[in-house]
Amino acid sequence: MTQLNETMLKDLVELRHGRIGFIRLVLGFRDIRGAPERTDMNPFARTAAALFLVNGPKSNSPLDAEKICSALIQKLSEDASRNLEARTWQNAVQTVPYQVGRMKLTQTLNCTMPLRGLPDKLASMCTSKSQRPTLAKSIGSYLKQFGKPTAFNCLILDQSDTAEIHLSLTCLDVTEDRNPEKFIIASTQVSAKLKLSNQQTQAAITEAFGSFQATSDQPFCKRCFQATALSSCFAA
Repeated sequence: MTQLNETMLKDLVELRHGRIGFIRLVLGFRDIRGAPERTDMNPFARTAAALFLVNGPKSNSPLDAEKICSALIQKLSEDASRNLEARTWQNAVQTVPYQVGRMKLTQTLNCTMPLRGLPDKLASMCTSKSQRPTLAKSIGSYLKQFGKPTAFNCLILDQSDTAEIHLSLTCLDVTEDRNPEKFIIASTQVSAKLKLSNQQTQAAITEAFGSFQATSDQPFCKRCFQATALSSCFAA
């Protein structure tokens, strides 16, 4: 993993319950460049944030999903000035080889809700029905630690089925209407699968990402362990 520069370290916020995301404060509660310890959904605190989430069974060695996640973190860490831009994330995800069933969906939603309901709404837009409520709850809890989200990138690498990886990147942009309880949410979601049962795909993934390790010591991602039918999530 490349060493993060000083500027990027200043942009990181450590949560009470774990270190799980890229955070840059766009408009701070006390300092336009500083990061308050907590904003408690203060309406004057506006944040752009991003989260890596790996879901899969416990294993003695890193899952392929964890290795891919580690590689993408390294790639996005190369330019701290652009590591929260949606296009940068989309370009990084495109570098993963042998994606099948790739789909891109763009939509805009007009929502009316109290500000406190916005994090859960964004979380639900990042997850599929099969991933709710566990993953959505974790993402929503993460966003609630900060102020009004204006942009959010969420990459989920789901290897709960060891034979394939479901890759899902959601990039959200939030604007506020004149009514403080009305929001316009622009969403771009890219999804694909990596079929590890295919020998050619597995060989390519191993060649490209085999040298990477899990990101348990990095403040960028959350690891969800699949215990039974539901997943229990623990911050890495």
